[in-house]
Parts: sequence; structure tokens; C-alpha cells
Amino acid sequence: MSSAETDASSARPRIRDDLLVGPALLRGDKYVHVIKDPLSGRLMTVGEREHFIVSRLDGDRSLADISSEYRAEFGRVLDDRAWGGIMATLAGRRLLAGTAPDERTPVTTVAAKPATLLHARLPLLRPDARLGRLADRTPWLFSPVFTVTVMAVVVATLAVIAWNLPALVRSATGVWERPWIGVVALVILWGVVALHEVGHGLAAKRFGARVGEIGIRWRFPLLAPYCSVEEIQLLPGGHRVRVAFAGVFVSLLALPPMVPLWLAAPDGGAAHTLASALLLFGTVAALANFVPFLRLDGYAMLNHALGTEDLARDSASYTAASLVRLLRRATPASRPPRWARNVYVVYAVLATIFYTALAVLVAGWWFALLEHLYGALAAVLILLVTAVLITAGYRVVAVRRRGRAVAAPGGHEEEHDTRRRFANKERK
Repeated sequence: MSSAETDASSARPRIRDDLLVGPALLRGDKYVHVIKDPLSGRLMTVGEREHFIVSRLDGDRSLADISSEYRAEFGRVLDDRAWGGIMATLAGRRLLAGTAPDERTPVTTVAAKPATLLHARLPLLRPDARLGRLADRTPWLFSPVFTVTVMAVVVATLAVIAWNLPALVRSATGVWERPWIGVVALVILWGVVALHEVGHGLAAKRFGARVGEIGIRWRFPLLAPYCSVEEIQLLPGGHRVRVAFAGVFVSLLALPPMVPLWLAAPDGGAAHTLASALLLFGTVAALANFVPFLRLDGYAMLNHALGTEDLARDSASYTAASLVRLLRRATPASRPPRWARNVYVVYAVLATIFYTALAVLVAGWWFALLEHLYGALAAVLILLVTAVLITAGYRVVAVRRRGRAVAAPGGHEEEHDTRRRFANKERK
């Protein structure tokens, strides 16, 4: 070994101390990490091997030490050419200590998706700083004592609602006779959803994420507020779960004040009907968030708790690929961890059952209505045409979404480029 090679292997480079490195997220069959440069605002996604190297560039280990650990972990060798590429990439991105940081203006928002008939966004506020100050002034909102106390009251409220469910349903049907009550209830529930989104933003600031914007989103057929929480991938899993739960917590918190109104209002009166509608539909809306097969807060909480990036996508991909391999009797090139394989299959099966049952219920309800209006044959034809249109629309949206994911700045395109350049010179 030449003296130059010896000097290189004994070097002890160090990444910048201010870099933020997120925890492992399972994407399909591989773990990824998100790294943020707080000065430039740039996010970079790296794989498990790249993270293994970056996490050991601490100024204490030499390149020879890291190479030995890398070989023991992955059974591969990082030669001089590989280290040259790694160091060049890190230096080019200003990630090494001693390099001049990239001080360009931090990224403040993600690229906006183009509006369509099925999906559109209207940003209204950028409340990151205001929510940060509010979170600093209200730490008691996130204390275990407050959370447990409120949830005990919520559980008692849900018990009262369940016990009086038939009476609530009978009273809530009064909105058909007085539509203005339904309009008032809708406005109040819409306001609760807005507070729900503020709850996400407040929790995000409390635990260290960033709030990009709050606005109104059109997702056919619903028009509702939204809160864009960014850089949540950098938070520990428990904090991510609490950020996702914060919105549901606010929705549940809105239920107890409605019970005294419902109990005190005269039966059959406008106030009683309004309180019944608020309790009934507010409970359904809040509890629906826990269903892990809908792309709502419950799904996000499950992803964060498991450390997965997109459980529905990866479950469908893995299960479909497993069935194809089973039919072809092929051996997979790589597989997710055992626990993830089990979770993927269970989730895919349960999601299939859930959506099948939901589709049957919705189709049955629509068929009964259409048959009453137009007859059985027309009802079947209308349902078939609707199913074809929905399927075609879903495929178009899915194709466009995949195209935007690849082309978006900071998305998978940058990640793949980084991983190709970062550690692609290893040898056996």
C-alpha cells in the first residue's frame, strides 16, 4: 500500500454537526433515512448503506475503521474509488465539516400539485411562526395529565352517545324537516375540522416539525380544511404518532360540550335536533379517522408506529409480487424483514375485505335507490358505467401521481441520483 493510500485510509472526516438525520423508514423492502441541511433547507433521502457510512463519519473513526465495519455488516468492500466518490458527493453537497455551507434561501414550501376536477388546494395561511409561539406558551396541552384527563371525559361521552344512539338517530333525522339545522350543523362541523387541522400544526411545532401552510382542499366529493406538515420524517416515531393523533384528539374534544346542550334542550326542538346531529355526525367523523384503511389520521398513525413510509402501497406491491412469484415459482432478489412481510400480507388481506364490504354496501344502496327511480335494468347499467368511469379516472390519477413523484424536486429522482453516486463502487 502506498503512502497516499495509507494517508487516505487513516483520514477521519466528519459531517457537519448541524445536519438533521431522520430515523429509519421502511420503503418496500429497504430502509431509507431523510437528511436535512438546515441552512439550505435541502432534504436528501439515502438508503441503509449510505446512512451506515454517514452516521460513522464522526471525526473519531478513520476510513479504514468504517470500511471494516461496513464489510462486517454488508459483506462488501469500499475501495479507494468508492471513498473518492462518497467524499466528492458529500463535499459537493456541503455536508462535510470544514466545507462552506450552502446558504441559499431555505425551502419554505413543497411543489404545489396542479389542480384537477378531483383534487385542488387553496393555501390561505403560512402559520409556522405563530403556531410555534403558541406551542411554546401552551406546553400543558401536551402533558400526560391533560391528555389522560381529556380522554377519560371523551370515553365517558362516547359511552353516553352509544347508550342513547337510537334516540340520537331519531332526533337527528329532524334535519330533513328543517334543512337550515343541517346547514348550521355542517358549518359547525366544518369549523371543528379546521380546528382539527390546527391541532396537527400545533403538535408539529411542539415536536419539531414545520408547518408549510393551512388552506382549503377539494378532494372529490369533499371540500375541507387541510394543514401541510413538512419534514415530519425527521421526527422519532412516537412524536410522529402524536402529531397524527393531535387532529383526532381535537375532534374528540369537541364532543363533550355538546352533551349538556342535548340533555338540556327540549325534545323535538331545534336545539335538540342540532345537538343530536352534531353528536351523531361528529362522532362518526372523529372515529372514522381511526380506520387504518382510509388515508386519514389512523393510517398515518399506523405508518408512524410501524416505521413504514406508505403501508398501503407497499402491502399491495409486496402481496401482488408474492402471488406472481408463487405462480412462477421464482425466488425473490430481495425481501422485506420478516415482520414487515407478515404485516404487508395481513394489511393487504384486511384492506381487501374492508373495501369489498364497503363497495358492496355502497353499490347495494345506490342500486336500491336507482331501481326505485328507474327500474332494475337501468340501475344495473348506470352502476356498470359508473364503475368503468371511476376505474378509468383512478388509473389516470395514479399515473399522474407517479409521474409527479419521480419529477418532483427532492423526490425519488434526487434520491436515486444520490444513491447511485454515493456508494455504488463497492465490491465483494
